[in-house]
Amino acid sequence: MHFLKKVLTILTLGFCTLSVQASPFSISEQQINQYLSEKGTINDKLGIPGLFSVDYSLKDLVTQIGQTESNRVEMSGLADTLIRLSGKTYPAKLHLTFDAVPEYNAQEGALYLKNLRILRWSGEPNSAMEQLQVVMPLLRDGIEVLLSR
Repeated sequence: MHFLKKVLTILTLGFCTLSVQASPFSISEQQINQYLSEKGTINDKLGIPGLFSVDYSLKDLVTQIGQTESNRVEMSGLADTLIRLSGKTYPAKLHLTFDAVPEYNAQEGALYLKNLRILRWSGEPNSAMEQLQVVMPLLRDGIEVLLSR
């Protein structure tokens, strides 16, 4: 989680640079993407006990700041997942693209991503994707909670 906060802080600094032209500090998308590639993988899990759970490793993250919509950060990456649903386990690979609105809390010195939207997703194998379709809204909400902590 500490790694994720660093990533989000870097994203905010980059985003603020785009928004505030007089800022003496700047950071490029290339620098953010280099940092993400050096830091590796984010591991977490989410779910509803007794209903479903998803263990995942998010890697190969790439960022675009304000290119698709102003005031939004877009990220894409690969999630290696282990989905448990209805007593069955489905290993799957997801290709995710999501965006969010960065929000900096000066008192905490932390950046949060709000209003997360999963823009596109695909994956394999197809049998796991059929099962994931059912829980995708909950997965989106879980990722949003993770990023807004």
